[in-house]
Amino acid sequence: MVKARIGRRAAAVLAGLLASVLLLAGASPALADQAGEGSQEKGAQKLDRLRSGKATLRVGTDATFPPFEFTEAGGGKTGFDVELVRALAERAGIKKVTFTQMPFGNIVPALQAHQMDVGASAIYISDARSKAVDFTDVYYPGGLAMFVPDDDDSVHVLDDLAGKKVAVQVGTKSVEWLKEHQPRAQPVTVQTNEQMFSSVKLGQADAVVTGAPGGQYFIAQQGGLKQVGKRLTGENYGYAFPKSDTAVTAAFDSALKNMKSDGSYAKLTDKWFAAKDTAKSDKDQPLLNPSTIVDSWDQIWHGLLVSVMVILLSLCLSLILGMLGGFAKLSKVLPVRWLGNAYVSVIRGTPFVVQLFFIYFGLPQLGLQLSPMVAGVLALGLYSGSYVTEIFRGAVQAVDRGQIEAARSCGMSHGAAMRHVVVPQAFLRMLPPLGNEFVSLTKNSALVSFITIGELFLVGQTIISRTFDALTVYLFIGFLYYVLTNLIGSATQAIEKKMAVYV
Repeated sequence: MVKARIGRRAAAVLAGLLASVLLLAGASPALADQAGEGSQEKGAQKLDRLRSGKATLRVGTDATFPPFEFTEAGGGKTGFDVELVRALAERAGIKKVTFTQMPFGNIVPALQAHQMDVGASAIYISDARSKAVDFTDVYYPGGLAMFVPDDDDSVHVLDDLAGKKVAVQVGTKSVEWLKEHQPRAQPVTVQTNEQMFSSVKLGQADAVVTGAPGGQYFIAQQGGLKQVGKRLTGENYGYAFPKSDTAVTAAFDSALKNMKSDGSYAKLTDKWFAAKDTAKSDKDQPLLNPSTIVDSWDQIWHGLLVSVMVILLSLCLSLILGMLGGFAKLSKVLPVRWLGNAYVSVIRGTPFVVQLFFIYFGLPQLGLQLSPMVAGVLALGLYSGSYVTEIFRGAVQAVDRGQIEAARSCGMSHGAAMRHVVVPQAFLRMLPPLGNEFVSLTKNSALVSFITIGELFLVGQTIISRTFDALTVYLFIGFLYYVLTNLIGSATQAIEKKMAVYV
């Protein structure tokens, strides 16, 4: 009887949720069109909206690659790409521009999913990328180069990299180029520009293959490395646009041509690429530098608030989904029970990052476009909810069946018996495993940085790209996560003590 009632209620709730999802999926293309961000919007119409100020030009960038783009202590984006894009947008008549931090390898997928309007992150123009996105004319000459430690005299030409560990950044030209031209090298693939150079300075890699301008800027600012030989390739940098935005691309090309002709482009390149040598020796740099945290505190505080918001929203969603999933798995209605089992099997059986990328990058191709915050919270809630489902189911089944029967024999209704007898006891049994699950959710929240949510971990990476002080920043970020997880543990213990009166 208990399971039958649960099954009918769960069936009604799941049916309502399914209807809501279908309505949302049907309405999402219309919502995207209203926002001027839909994949079917014509390029000319989009340019008109940008020029009228009704739409904002969304620029995706990996602001960890100075001097092209990096994050200031106050949290603002700066660099050659940032200033040039703003100048080009102004000349094109575009009124609003916003920059969004994201991993380099996610920029092209974000353009394809129409989550971004421009990719500006020292992106090489290549035939492979040109099949997925459109490029402007060349805005700066690039080309790969080799960099090794100052005291390394074993590398002079490309052949010398055979058998050596070579650091490359994921999603960049250097990854495929190294495999093709020096297959005997051992690639060390990292996420950020700073990690490439640090891996060599720390002895985790023997060399770096990356863009020559960025490598030369690192040497001028930090030292410890040297360029070996001339440039390996002659590729050039361009700004990337979705295939459908031909009018916006043409407007940028025209503005770039005008800047080169009137001398403003030359002034900007001199500002960023005529950098003076400010590198300090390792002896001048303390092992831990508290000023790194102090100077970036506003940025860290904002990232902490975003992390807390993501955690709390995901926690609430996981509880709701876990409760519904638990009722579904207890249901005697076969289709409802099958849905509950399928939810747990699919979500727990696939990596969280795959689910996150599918929701943010995959669903737009099906007509459902979500903001980064919504996508991140939804992915975290779904993933954690699958574990909460099993916790909830197990806790309810652990309550002695005689409890509900005794309550009903005393004249209690089914709802009253569940509310006053079964649920309090089940909830008390759930608390320890729920606490562990919410701690895991807190740590997994760092992964939403991959879809441009500016939480604590992403903020830490942008600070390191500017200061190259990985030890100080990661220690402090780790301490903040430690505090968050212990607060959750303390809260669950306090609730457990208060609920003990029901036992």
